[in-house]
Amino acid sequence: MKIKNYIIAALLVITGVYSCDEDSFLTEEPRDNIYADNLLQSYDGFVNMMNSVYAWVRAEKSRLIPVGGIPITRSMCWTSGVDNAFMNNGHSKVVFLNLPTNINPEMDYFDDMFKWLYKIINITNMVIERAENPDVDWQGGSAEANAVNKNYIIAQARVIRAWAYRHLTYSWGDVPLSLIEVSGATIKDDWERAPVDEVRTQMVKDLKFGIDHLEIRDENPAIVNEAVARHYLADTYLTMQQYDSAEIVAKVLCEGTDYRLMTERFGSTAGDPGNAFMDMFHTPLPADGNEEALWVFLNTEPENVSYGYEPGSYLNNMWLTYYSKDEIIKTLDIQTFYIYNGGRGAGRTSITESALSWYEDQDDRFSEFAIVKFLLMPNETTGLLDTVLWTNTDFEITEGKYDLDHYQWPSTRKWEYVHPDPAQFNERNHFEDIMYIRLADTYLLLAEALHMQEKDDEAAIWINKVRERSNATPITGADVDIDFILDERSRELITEEHRRHALIRTGKLVERIQLYNEFAGPTIAEAPHLWPIPQTVIDANTGRKMEQNPGF
Repeated sequence: MKIKNYIIAALLVITGVYSCDEDSFLTEEPRDNIYADNLLQSYDGFVNMMNSVYAWVRAEKSRLIPVGGIPITRSMCWTSGVDNAFMNNGHSKVVFLNLPTNINPEMDYFDDMFKWLYKIINITNMVIERAENPDVDWQGGSAEANAVNKNYIIAQARVIRAWAYRHLTYSWGDVPLSLIEVSGATIKDDWERAPVDEVRTQMVKDLKFGIDHLEIRDENPAIVNEAVARHYLADTYLTMQQYDSAEIVAKVLCEGTDYRLMTERFGSTAGDPGNAFMDMFHTPLPADGNEEALWVFLNTEPENVSYGYEPGSYLNNMWLTYYSKDEIIKTLDIQTFYIYNGGRGAGRTSITESALSWYEDQDDRFSEFAIVKFLLMPNETTGLLDTVLWTNTDFEITEGKYDLDHYQWPSTRKWEYVHPDPAQFNERNHFEDIMYIRLADTYLLLAEALHMQEKDDEAAIWINKVRERSNATPITGADVDIDFILDERSRELITEEHRRHALIRTGKLVERIQLYNEFAGPTIAEAPHLWPIPQTVIDANTGRKMEQNPGF
């Protein structure tokens, strides 16, 4: 795809990966640049370009396969190696988050992550900049309607740009702040790392623009909207310690009537045994009755070509128990086996034993419908699936080391997936639409903002709305502290939220990993808290020395 190639080319330039002669590069007219020039002449063209942006955003959930091969998702570095998740797989390319002091600037994983986010930033900059071309046909039919269409496109691009800088600032701290399209004469090799506060000030501007020019809901749930902008603005204000501002912006969304927590059974699984909490993951689309979803990643088969390296997402293989490692399973035809056990999983990462203990027994989020409590296994003699194998958290230790292939470990059922084609029951990718942000998360951001202003009684009200949906015991203001809020975020959002961001925002990264992650805990205090700037980026920035993060 020429659009995809353009995105790759433009942002690899920002990180200095090109090794061609700079003078000749500046004088040529790349074919993909010509294509963008032709495309961005009308409203329809800008819509198509934004579709490519969303494809790159959704790649957060796809399988990452740079040089050398890493069978994990991009989002793993924010969801595992933390207090509530660890790497439960012996693959040499997977275990690095259990060993934080081993992370280094040469790693393919962080190289890809950094450049991926700047690819997205550069194409959003291109959209924002070229939208100001007075010759664009905005297809509105009137000056007023044209302005609406133009601002609708720019607002999406600015919210996505803020989304990318959110990941960058939480992960790398000070980063280059690029607000123009990098192409031709704007290519540079003397990037500076802008202070985090400066970058977040720009994020606030972008998110406010989104709030002003996007509808609270979009007909397409895959498009960012005012609710998404408000959610991320509240998060940004929290990390900037502007707690009153975070409260104000989140309350508009939480107290509004456009979204609500799903407290009754609904959707495609409403008639099956289960609960309202899990119905949301089986039926994430608002059009099907899900009024809690703020942003959904479309991930059904027709859209799978736009996920980058591989089709679909990789969430089931990341989080679902690796039960096919069982010796009996290996010797049998296991196609039907997957039907009864939620599809194929590779158990790359698992919920920590501590995080599993944070639930009350009656909590729907800990029920057998939400957490894999048992597996249906084949009888060793007959091969029939008539044997119940209970999951457990009992690690085997050999020569003082844990066996990191624990296929009987309990796992989340949020991302189970069985392919509808019987010939593909062992499909490793996931082709169901993905809940990306939902209102319960915003409730907990609001509770955090209230707690940080010592409004614990009010914070408890919003926490209880989340807890009561799942039959957890209500709390009082006296129970609220930052650790309780983080526990509640885990109970509600395990495998969904970018957990590392939350721990950094609250200043709890080291303390909670030491307490609750027996693999990363012993060395996390000696490891840098930010990821390393990729060495390829530092080496390519020949016009100015780019400082590495401390500790690398």
